Amino acid sequence: MERLSQFTEFVEALPKEFILSRGQEKEYELLPGALRLDNNKKRKYSRGSIQYFLNEFKVNCHNYVKQPIDIRDDYEWMVYAQHYGIPTKLLDFTHSHVVSLMFAVENSFHENEECDAEVWFLNPLELNYKFASRSDIINISNGERINLDNFDGPIAFKARKLNERINAQNGLFVYFQDNCQPLSDLKDENIIRRLVIKGECKKDILSSLYSMGIGYTTLYPELESVTKDIIMKKSILEYVRDGE
Repeated sequence: MERLSQFTEFVEALPKEFILSRGQEKEYELLPGALRLDNNKKRKYSRGSIQYFLNEFKVNCHNYVKQPIDIRDDYEWMVYAQHYGIPTKLLDFTHSHVVSLMFAVENSFHENEECDAEVWFLNPLELNYKFASRSDIINISNGERINLDNFDGPIAFKARKLNERINAQNGLFVYFQDNCQPLSDLKDENIIRRLVIKGECKKDILSSLYSMGIGYTTLYPELESVTKDIIMKKSILEYVRDGE
């Protein structure tokens, strides 16, 4: 893909069931942070380490939140902690394909950002039917007691939007069991599809997104993003001027 219009054409041609997507600025395996491998193809974190990270976050986060936390179980804790850098068994997706595209190209004006980016599109109903024999997206916040480790593969679920980022990004999650393979290994076009964005075209696409009002504050509704948007705007203006 080279232009924003091609992205729009691709999305319009997708079956309507592909309601989720995920943008990545480089080619990565579709595995959550807690289950990724190191350069020797070994797990970075043990099962005990993953639980330790979450438990320590529970203990230490309270002085830094704006209001008392009403979190019901470990799944909701994962949703909350992941957005502050804790490695979990969750992989973020969004209902907004344009948000996914922005994630894929957001750092285009940084140095050494000529590598290809990618956007993955997911049919969560087909995913859950394959691994859980369910035709719905599991809602962990509706009172249903459920153990996501009992299923045979990655499961799409939704939860309460516990912070501003999840709400702004219209987020939803896929939970991975300990022995899961990357979602990208499925090779099933009824479940998952991939669109590659050429590295040399990422600046043009980011410029087009900016002209449509999409910026860092779209993804991260916080003061730091205002600063990033100001710097990005300057980079885009100079890029457009130099190309004239």
